[in-house]
Amino acid sequence: MRRRILAGLTALLLFAGPLTLTLTGTWGYALRQLCPQLVPDQVLEDRLSGATWLRQGRFALNGLGGNREQNGVFLGTDGALMLDVQPEDPQISNRNLLGILDFLEDHQRPTYLMLIPTACAIHQSKVPYSEVAPLYDQRQLIDSVYQRASGLVTTIDVYATLFRNQNEYLYYNTEHNLTGLGGYYVYVTAARRLGQSHPRGIEEFSVHHLAEDYYGSLYLRAPYANVTPDRVSAYSFSQFWRTYTMTKWDEEGPRRYYTLYPQERQALEGPMEVLFGGEAPITDIQVKSGDSANNYNQTLLIFGDQSVYSYLPFLLASYERVTVVDTRLATREQLSLLEVSQYSQVLFSYLADQFLNQDQTSLLQALPRLQVED
Repeated sequence: MRRRILAGLTALLLFAGPLTLTLTGTWGYALRQLCPQLVPDQVLEDRLSGATWLRQGRFALNGLGGNREQNGVFLGTDGALMLDVQPEDPQISNRNLLGILDFLEDHQRPTYLMLIPTACAIHQSKVPYSEVAPLYDQRQLIDSVYQRASGLVTTIDVYATLFRNQNEYLYYNTEHNLTGLGGYYVYVTAARRLGQSHPRGIEEFSVHHLAEDYYGSLYLRAPYANVTPDRVSAYSFSQFWRTYTMTKWDEEGPRRYYTLYPQERQALEGPMEVLFGGEAPITDIQVKSGDSANNYNQTLLIFGDQSVYSYLPFLLASYERVTVVDTRLATREQLSLLEVSQYSQVLFSYLADQFLNQDQTSLLQALPRLQVED
């Protein structure tokens, strides 16, 4: 009986053509469970190209077979997706660090370096590394970089605070980034190293949830079934009135907003695009505050990646201006217009894998150099 059922289902799949589009995800799972050798992935994809349930079924069945890594994405034991971080070329991080040291020599500003561990490092106990991939020690990488930078730049070590609070919602389940809460923990450590003796409590910030069912880029790469969708939240300092002027520069020129969270972008591009108007080569934010008891005259220049936006709402509580340069996206022409001397502090901040595997600092040579009078 089992053989006859399999033969009938296989014939339906192979010859029914468009009619197979009516199959539900459950049928797809059943076909692969009953006889994967008769229903290979390519046949399913040819017949049901673009069907979300097909991809979910394939990944779910691979998971049932013990395969917890697909397309460079881990499926954690708690159902969260995490990017597999492996070193590609040890010289890349060396060149990135040398680029920062050259910047310090050229511009002579108080400079800070922060490398943020990724989810697979903090949640390493949830990934069966012995089965799917060797564990790369991000802790060791970060310490090695910090040791070489010691005495030259101020390093900010957030590994311990993230590891200590790992049971909280620090990283998105389906996106390679920190959540707003994860960003807050990073902020508390960073603020102290940046000279703020009393970081703001999280109760001083209001929170607005933009989405409760967000599926991000990791899910598109590895759409395992039963992955918990993400909550996307926007934090705002609520103790005193504040006005913001946010200008974003990209290939189309400047865009200006008078809010940190332009809601109109959600309908067009999703909730992540609401957070600071989405990623851009350069984002400049100027702040006016009603807190007369504090003189916010500090300015901060950040060179970083997408993780900056997780902690930026909290840092803005103590600065009158913050400019973010995404070194993955910025061009030499854009950097040639940036005056580093306008900023009282400079922070280099990256997820560990971005600093490890991508050139982040060679374009800094395009910055106008400090003019030293004879």
